[in-house]
Amino acid sequence: FERSGKLNEAISDAQRLISISSKGGSTDEQTYNLLRKLRESAQSKISQQTQLNSQIQQMFETIISKSNQQETALNNLLVISRDTPGAEAILNYDADLKHLKEFIQRDDRICVLGTLRILAAIVKNSYKRAETIYNKLGLKPIARCFAMNDAEIPTSASILVSNMIMSLCDLENRRKVRKPANVAYNFDPYVLEFINETFRMLLDLIDDKTCSGIGRDCCLDLIVKFVDRTNGCNWTSKFILSGVPKVLRVAATVPNLPGTEKQQYPLTEQTKMHISCVLSIVYHDLISDRERENFNNECMEFTKALHERDDVQSRVRTIATLAVLLQGPFDTGNAILGSQNLVDLMIQMAGSGDPVQERIAVEAIVLSASKKDKAAGIISLGAEILKDLYQSANEQIKVIALVGLSKIASSKGTDTSANLVTEGSCQTLARACCKFLTTSGQFEIRRWAADGLAYLTLDADVKEELVDNIPALKSLFNLCQCDDAHVLYSITTIFVNLTNTYDTRKPEKEMAELATYAKQHIPKEHPKDDTEFVEERRRKLVEAGIIPVLVQLCKHKSENCREQVARVFLGLCENEKYRGPVVAAGGAKSLLPLTLDGTPVGKTKAAQALAKIAITTNPEIAFPGQRILELVRPVLQLLKVENTGLENFEALMALTNLAGAGESVRKRILKEGGFTNIEHYMYEEHKMLRRAATECICNLVAQEEVIKYFTDENDRIKLLVLLCGEEDDLLIKAALGTLATLSSLQIDLEDYKDVDLQDDDRKKLNEYIEENRLICEKIVNIKSFTDVFKQLCASQDSELQFRALYIIRNIIKTNKDIATHIVATDLMDVLFAIKEMKDDRLMNEKNRKMVSDIIQHCLDYGLIQPNKDHTITEEDEDAATE
Repeated sequence: FERSGKLNEAISDAQRLISISSKGGSTDEQTYNLLRKLRESAQSKISQQTQLNSQIQQMFETIISKSNQQETALNNLLVISRDTPGAEAILNYDADLKHLKEFIQRDDRICVLGTLRILAAIVKNSYKRAETIYNKLGLKPIARCFAMNDAEIPTSASILVSNMIMSLCDLENRRKVRKPANVAYNFDPYVLEFINETFRMLLDLIDDKTCSGIGRDCCLDLIVKFVDRTNGCNWTSKFILSGVPKVLRVAATVPNLPGTEKQQYPLTEQTKMHISCVLSIVYHDLISDRERENFNNECMEFTKALHERDDVQSRVRTIATLAVLLQGPFDTGNAILGSQNLVDLMIQMAGSGDPVQERIAVEAIVLSASKKDKAAGIISLGAEILKDLYQSANEQIKVIALVGLSKIASSKGTDTSANLVTEGSCQTLARACCKFLTTSGQFEIRRWAADGLAYLTLDADVKEELVDNIPALKSLFNLCQCDDAHVLYSITTIFVNLTNTYDTRKPEKEMAELATYAKQHIPKEHPKDDTEFVEERRRKLVEAGIIPVLVQLCKHKSENCREQVARVFLGLCENEKYRGPVVAAGGAKSLLPLTLDGTPVGKTKAAQALAKIAITTNPEIAFPGQRILELVRPVLQLLKVENTGLENFEALMALTNLAGAGESVRKRILKEGGFTNIEHYMYEEHKMLRRAATECICNLVAQEEVIKYFTDENDRIKLLVLLCGEEDDLLIKAALGTLATLSSLQIDLEDYKDVDLQDDDRKKLNEYIEENRLICEKIVNIKSFTDVFKQLCASQDSELQFRALYIIRNIIKTNKDIATHIVATDLMDVLFAIKEMKDDRLMNEKNRKMVSDIIQHCLDYGLIQPNKDHTITEEDEDAATE
């Protein structure tokens, strides 16, 4: 009870214990001491609680009085509310939320913002507190905060609502339980009522023209997070009927459109992208044909109603809506594009001469060419229009048209055999994009130019030109300083294309021959995408200063951007000479967070890049301090069987280096379950994986805890002996090194003969000796041991020979009984023969001394005697002893 923090129950139990225990006993005294301790703890806790209540009262009074210290008071309350006792104390003080409700409804920005943050902290991870806030405060004051035109207040209101949903719906725990994707969570009626009211509030705000653009974006973000049935509140079906028309009305809004009503929906630059995300999430969450049909019908009916009015405003709004659909649920947008003859309308608007109509039309044409299989159709209908619009005097229309032409030109991907456009047009378009990048001062123009290059850099000729265009590269590097995820993704895509770090699938030779026979199209790689060209491009990018830029990009929150950055880092780390500059620029430090948070592909690529660095660079220098321990887990993740053989191999190589870095790293590897994962690859058929795993185990056995893995009843020692009989010399060295460490007692028992050890130390020493005996017994009892080690002792490789002799000496030193097993085999004949070798070309002095040492131990045990021919003479024995 005391350790649970339930001091009242603990005191009650102690008092009962005193009442039933005998007087004057030792138990009675112990109980009194316990009771005194508990009462002191309770008194201390009461004192702390009283002090906390006093502080809360003082802060509330400061805020109520609207003094100059109210911001400090709000910040102090925020700190208190982050702890459970503090949050409970705030709710106990303001039981009916009278004060907090008054604070949130003030016109004072600082007070409203501080109150929202306090409420968000109070409701976090607590059903009871979230229920209290919902019942006593309601959603209306929060809705008012969403509508405010402020950079921070709507965001804080969004965090508050998000925390309430997570707590009341218990989504954090529910998401940990595996379930089919199409099965929704079951919620109580009370929670369902809260969900319905919350989503209705969000949709009303989205459709409210008095709501700020930032507030609208926050509402759309909450819908993206919680609308689906897989991991959210299962509001998809209701959203189709009540939500789709409302968000499409916002999507149809075109700012500054002449002839429209005076009051429009306030929008930000990202609002329409948010709407596309919402529609995409809803569309992909639909599980039946009927739901998809309902969704498509809602979208079609909306665009049809707009299109039927046939005036300039309606046309522009129709195409604006279509552009949003093409960015989100592309199939729905594409179906509307074909069914309602909107292609002709786009072409008509593009040639109208009206800048607003031209801009909306060109954006729609560009978006309709987003899918490769659809681009060919757009070429025949829209390419000429895009070329005409490219000649526009309006710079924004010109650059968007340029992006459309870039998409069409690059729709062949890296396939040089598919010529959708005339040869050289990609380079011409890329030069135009570079010109916009380097000469325009407008962020929007440069953003679109980067978009165009993201597509065009799939062409190898464009890559070669761009890496030589230093001003364009510097302009891209400067653009990386913005926070716009869309721009950063375009730039990181350019880097991925330039370094050829995108995923490629080469067709199998048999399949290619079959496709040729069947006269099917076979993609062909561009000659300038060969290894030597790729290496040269990477060299130029490193010299241009890409590594510090990548380090900076690692800090961005977008998971897709982080994945692209990890790809580029991995590409650079493939060349050993760039690993040092990557570490020097802080790349190793920046890559560690990428292994923990991001897309599965991004985490794997980042981990592999770190593994490459750890293979060739001293881990203690590349990953100083605690960082070397943090590296262990991501590298171990590369050992999963679903990863490629190269990723497995490099992980094993990196772990080998890490295991040699020190005891603390070896302990971390064992703690993370590394031993069994590494050992698994000792059974692999691929010789390099088997060798790398054995080398890693060789370094791990230096750790005392690992010895127990080999002393238990298993065949691990047998496997090592069998590996010593393989043909791969490096594998044999690793296996022999492991056996050498395992069989070595690593202490001289003579040093401890006369030492007076403590009982625990004596016990530990005896356990150590017993483990050594067990391992040596296991080695000699293996059937193939004699044959394997006869060959190793006779090996021409002096290093292999030394390791084998070292193991034999360890076994013989263990005790006389185990030494008898060696003496009784043909192995002794080989050892005698080696002893008699005088040719230094066949036997070096170090190995000869090791053999002498073995024979001397056998002589000391009395297992062998010098023969009458004095083959083993007294002088030889003296030399061996020395």
